[in-house]
Amino acid sequence: MEQSNENRKYKRYTVEKIHGNVLNITDLDVLNISVEGAAIETSKRLELNREYTFKIKSQNSVLKLRGRVVWATLISKELKDSDAVIPAYRVGIKFTETLSEKADTLINFIEENKIKPFEHRLGGIRFKIADTENFQLDYPYEYKVKKISLSGMLIETQYPLDLNSSQYIELFVLEEQLNIVGRVINCSSKDGAGKYDIGIEFLTMLNEDRKILEDFLKRLD
Repeated sequence: MEQSNENRKYKRYTVEKIHGNVLNITDLDVLNISVEGAAIETSKRLELNREYTFKIKSQNSVLKLRGRVVWATLISKELKDSDAVIPAYRVGIKFTETLSEKADTLINFIEENKIKPFEHRLGGIRFKIADTENFQLDYPYEYKVKKISLSGMLIETQYPLDLNSSQYIELFVLEEQLNIVGRVINCSSKDGAGKYDIGIEFLTMLNEDRKILEDFLKRLD
């Protein structure tokens, strides 16, 4: 535990075994889609059986869907206007939230953008869609927390973050996932270690998430 600093508004604590994810927005190609799931292509390796958050821009709103990876295949892909070949991944996603009100929004999006039925499946018909630029993936980059307070934290990662950039962050404490928007206030490389120390200032957090964090920090006193 770290002693309080009179120049800080909130007491800062040194912690261990606390971690989370910085969510990096990644583009992807949708090969086909139905209300039950989708086949996608991405440059990022997605873990089998893990759930990810997908964002679909529909008219003036953004639909967020959770989906679980049910299969994944490594392929080679040629870059446009180049002879270079890069690795890519084709991945099968099963949506886990489309039994809710989100199903109607997804159905409407498919109807507005479908080209033609792609193939029949037991779960329904898969469609190709005209424009896949409306799809994005929140790809998680893991970090561990070194110090934390109610106003921010110092984390260690294997990747740099841009100074003053805003980041969507997942933080896991007390068996709960807190969703935070934070600002990068410093980023320094640890020489030869391939790791970075990054200072994050908390910008926005739900009241219930803030209460969970406050309860966690009280346990450290």
